[in-house]
Amino acid sequence: MSKLPYVFLALPHEFLTDDFLKDPVMMRFVVWMFKRISPNPSFVPLKGLSKQLLLDPFEFMFGRETCALAAGISFKNARTRLEQLIGLGYIKKVAGKGASTYSVYCLETRALRQSVNGQQNEQQLEQQTGQRTGHNLEAQTQDLKIIKETPNVISKTVDRSPFSDKQKRDLQGVLAYCQDKELRISERALRRWIRLYESERITDHLSLLLKGIDGIKKPEAWMEVALKENYSNQNSNIKENRLFTEGFVRRHNWTDIKITQSYCTHPPSRKDYSFKLPPEDFREMLVDCYEQYRQN
Repeated sequence: MSKLPYVFLALPHEFLTDDFLKDPVMMRFVVWMFKRISPNPSFVPLKGLSKQLLLDPFEFMFGRETCALAAGISFKNARTRLEQLIGLGYIKKVAGKGASTYSVYCLETRALRQSVNGQQNEQQLEQQTGQRTGHNLEAQTQDLKIIKETPNVISKTVDRSPFSDKQKRDLQGVLAYCQDKELRISERALRRWIRLYESERITDHLSLLLKGIDGIKKPEAWMEVALKENYSNQNSNIKENRLFTEGFVRRHNWTDIKITQSYCTHPPSRKDYSFKLPPEDFREMLVDCYEQYRQN
């Protein structure tokens, strides 16, 4: 038999039903998941550490950010689709193998033991997936070394699945806005942002872009950073926290506090408070500072 001239990825038929196929985001997650699942034990290098994690057959590592970038979906969708598959009984969390930056999950092969006609015996399953016991891990060392030395390239393509009706309307709206304001933003960038962010967030940042357009050399690059860091929300926090500080200082005649455009500082205690902080947290810290160092 001649070798296939491309990489072939087989998906269990349970994931090729109408419910799954009509959810392109779920299918991107499923494809991402099966690319990382092996029927054999495998070692996975841990980022930033000089050691590897041993994954048993059908186990895979999940990190929300890594998954979202590699699968081309949002952080929220990555977590949601994971929880849906857990709820459906297709995967489960592996205790004792997680960390703060990732978790390990295992494909529930028992949930996939029904063939198209509803029957598949244990022997057929073992022939397809291989025995869990008797594997010689040393024989895999060379392959694992090659994998470890191969750079892990994450595609920047976000999603090529069809837009929903809402996304189509949102795209038309932001396209019209950019054309009306003569903003140099490509449709490709707008499509990517529509998949990652709410339309209100995009238009809010386009408005910010217009206000500072004279000092921005690359509008599209500026928007990428602004959307990710959520400048619009930060500006709202700055305005609210600055107004609160000015009122608080005036009411309490607090003269040893200095206010700038984006933060305030208390020289006697050498403490600075950024107006970008969430208003609740900012107010609590400022009041604590006043009560601790209040003037006589």
